[in-house]
Amino acid sequence: MVNREQIIERTMKLYVAALSDAADEVGIGRVCMDSVIVPLTKNVRLAGFARTAKLVKSPVNQPYDEEQLKIFMSLATDAIDGDLIVIDTASATDCSAWGQVMTKIGLPRGLRGAVIDGTSRDIHDIDQVNFAVFGIGRHPGTMRGRMDMESVGEPIVCGGVTVSPGDLIFGDGDGVVVIPQARIEEVLLSAEEVVSTDKWWEDKLEDGEDPYDLHKEKPMP
Repeated sequence: MVNREQIIERTMKLYVAALSDAADEVGIGRVCMDSVIVPLTKNVRLAGFARTAKLVKSPVNQPYDEEQLKIFMSLATDAIDGDLIVIDTASATDCSAWGQVMTKIGLPRGLRGAVIDGTSRDIHDIDQVNFAVFGIGRHPGTMRGRMDMESVGEPIVCGGVTVSPGDLIFGDGDGVVVIPQARIEEVLLSAEEVVSTDKWWEDKLEDGEDPYDLHKEKPMP
């Protein structure tokens, strides 16, 4: 059985660029979300396992169905420790897809963050509980009557990258990467080697050694 907490702890000792380099090294395709996906909160680091959702535009002039809210709330109420919310909104920017209530529902259940290819609100309140939210911006408007739930727990596309439930999501100030569930251990091992090489370079450069000689000994990461 996968030790989710152990994987998250290992990941949080790294940085996104290292996982991106590692994914290239082991031959995985694109893992980096679009550069428009940035930290919205003061906490700019998150790691966890994708709990996915897809939102679509609500039909025009259709009364809001409260069942939609129940499905949306299940993203947080049914979360388990180590989950991280990833929402496909098709880059909608006319309403918020995450806020303080969902954050405070999810935190006691072990939710590790939220990544949205749309907008969030209540950022000041979310900052008070040190939760991390990544997205393309802020918007105060409610999703009620504007967005409907199409799916929960199905593959989606967020930030231009396919995300499946259980994929490893890691974000920091440089952006967000998505590591397929079946390749997590392979990528983490490679990323840990990248970090080791970075530290080797740092130490050698601080000692005044020539970077061209260093590159011959151990190619620049």
